[in-house]
Amino acid sequence: MITRKEMNWKIFRSIIPILALGAIYYYTQSIKINYKTEKPVLTTTATDLIWRFQVDASKDLLFRVVEVNGKVTSMDSLLVILNHKLICAPSSDTELKPVIGEDITIKGRCIGYDDLLDEVRLDHVFLVQN
Repeated sequence: MITRKEMNWKIFRSIIPILALGAIYYYTQSIKINYKTEKPVLTTTATDLIWRFQVDASKDLLFRVVEVNGKVTSMDSLLVILNHKLICAPSSDTELKPVIGEDITIKGRCIGYDDLLDEVRLDHVFLVQN
């Protein structure tokens, strides 16, 4: 026969993994960054941002939010390209519908520079209303 104390311990022991999973889920949801409300560390033009990476003066911009103004030169179903060298990938929940030749202001996270293709890449990009 099982005692009350043993039964309570079995119930408590089965609830521990559920509580742990709930805590892990809560923690991972709370560390996500909302890029729309994040303040940009730099507000500049696309040409200036590309130049900063070309002269290697942009170590402090990597994985930080920047606001960039530029001319849309090309578009893809997933990407928007500003000034031929600034590749912008919006978030999965964001839809960008600019017109080629239009000047737009975007905000996003700067993820790197490809010196072979001379391109700067941004992700989590969304359109800033002027």
